[in-house]
Amino acid sequence: MSDGWRSDRRVAEVLDEAEVLSVAVAARRGPHVTPAVFDHDGGRLWFVTPRRSVKARVIDRHRRVGGLVQLGQRAVLIGGRARIVDPLTARGVFSPGRLLDLPLAAAGYVSRNHRHATGTIRDHETPTLALSRVLVSIDIRRLALLDGWDVVDSWGRWPSTDLLLRGEPPTGTAPDLTALPPGVRSLLADDAPVVLGWQSLAGPLALPARWRPASGGVETSGAAMVLAGGASGSPASMCAERSRYRLKSKQGLLLTGDGHARLLGSNGPTARIALDVRRLTWWKGEERQSVDAGCP
Repeated sequence: MSDGWRSDRRVAEVLDEAEVLSVAVAARRGPHVTPAVFDHDGGRLWFVTPRRSVKARVIDRHRRVGGLVQLGQRAVLIGGRARIVDPLTARGVFSPGRLLDLPLAAAGYVSRNHRHATGTIRDHETPTLALSRVLVSIDIRRLALLDGWDVVDSWGRWPSTDLLLRGEPPTGTAPDLTALPPGVRSLLADDAPVVLGWQSLAGPLALPARWRPASGGVETSGAAMVLAGGASGSPASMCAERSRYRLKSKQGLLLTGDGHARLLGSNGPTARIALDVRRLTWWKGEERQSVDAGCP
């Protein structure tokens, strides 16, 4: 892809100053989108995940991933190819045409995220933290810069195919949140910022969105969905999270199910999505639980 984005100060500001990367992978139930602290180096992004996490297991089979990094009103939308880098087995250290400088990459990641790393080490219950994690490297193949819902610039090959229907989407199934802890439930206040996981011609997407149940569920950038070739129907997920430095303070909620999207107006910047939620997954620190929607 074109390297023009690397010299764009707007993109650099978002990647340098934002703390969280939302990663979308193509899981069995559809796009699975969750947050991770990260680092970037040249045309790659780095993050760390438990070796038995959904992200690690899916990337073993499907390397195409989507990413989203947000800073205020600006967001960077990413599509790329991921690979597992395992320091214990040297897996992923060698790649065609280049050797990964693992110590340098790890040092850069820890330096950037030292407060998160310190908080995780303090709260982790066993001394095997390093052994239970793997690095994930994402080679960026395409990138777009958003300001609000508008796509202001893009690099690399995007489908740029409008597959969205117009008008109001059908009514989705409201999720039953009674099984959730009150703190997690509060993440879905009306108009709360969330990240939408959606399948597209460009692969799994992580899109900036707002939770607006009174007006149909979720709203996101119609321009970004058209750029990526997102259709009106897709398996979908929605993630709301709150990240602080201590591991025990991190909490979030993932809704998964089927999505129905419509573009508002003939060329409107907003896409409205109704979600038929099938499953709820929530986490607080290292505690995690999943329940079927409507079955607390």
